[in-house]
Amino acid sequence: MNSRGVSAAFLFVGLLGCRSSAGGAPDASGTGGAATGGSAGGAAGAPNAGASGDASAGQGGDAGAVPGDAGIDRAAPDGGADATSEVIGSGCAGPGTLCWGFEEGRLPDGWTPYRNEFTGDLVVDGTRAHRGTYALHAKDFKGGTEGAQGGPKKTIRFTLPSAFGPVLWGRAYVYTTPARAMSHAGFFNARYPRPGASSTAFEALDWYEAATYTGSYMTVWHPPEPPGYPEAVQVSGTSIVLDNWVCLEWEFDGQNGTAPEAAEPRLWLDGVELAWPNTFVYPDGATRPTHEKVADFTVLETGIYLYQGLVTVTNWWIDDLAVGRERIGCE
Repeated sequence: MNSRGVSAAFLFVGLLGCRSSAGGAPDASGTGGAATGGSAGGAAGAPNAGASGDASAGQGGDAGAVPGDAGIDRAAPDGGADATSEVIGSGCAGPGTLCWGFEEGRLPDGWTPYRNEFTGDLVVDGTRAHRGTYALHAKDFKGGTEGAQGGPKKTIRFTLPSAFGPVLWGRAYVYTTPARAMSHAGFFNARYPRPGASSTAFEALDWYEAATYTGSYMTVWHPPEPPGYPEAVQVSGTSIVLDNWVCLEWEFDGQNGTAPEAAEPRLWLDGVELAWPNTFVYPDGATRPTHEKVADFTVLETGIYLYQGLVTVTNWWIDDLAVGRERIGCE
């Protein structure tokens, strides 16, 4: 990697993968207690983490079911990966690994539009790529009132093959431009049905999230949305990297050995695992949610979804995205 600027702004993370390596033992960091410097879900003192600024949707529900899916470059016909196929995309190796290099010049098959709020577009274009010609581009995001609930959201989602398993590793190369006053901004999540629950609807699923918060990297464990909280939040002491490609990896371990609960999410920046000096539960005073165990992860969501207004036009690019059952690693 080249030298890079570091600043308190927001970055979007995805995943890529072509090789497998074993991961270390999970962190022992806990969650709970009062927030430090406000809540992850909202601006300090603001309501519901997921309340969006327009009437189309909040954090929960089918936020992307907006007529015409304006602002999102629609993917190929709906549907997830073929359950009999364990590898999707060129340059992707390892059983159970799914990868997307976006070299089709459009959204890859199986990815369909979901959230769609405020100004901006989510497209595959050739304006900047980590490798090859194309990347996923969260283009010219802006909207809402700074410091208030409701920000730009453009995402896509993907149905995983059946019996994917309870552990999900991911990697992506991400590039972001500077922006001012960004708070909770999600870029990737993976969801799964609650143990014993009959519903497999998207809004009924528990979920792990990789995100940023007040200029640092963040992870969250959520119950179903709406409302998507109380949420268990981990905020790193590592500032968002700007104006350069970085490799971001994460592990969502819903099995967690013989432990009674699913593990806390883990996140790496250019191969270095991040620590979590700030952990809390949102909203303030809420009881830490039980991290229910995973049988199989079923749905992925990626894109950019900000929960507070963004007044400075900002762009993100995601390339070489992948998920798998084992650690994929950076090149």
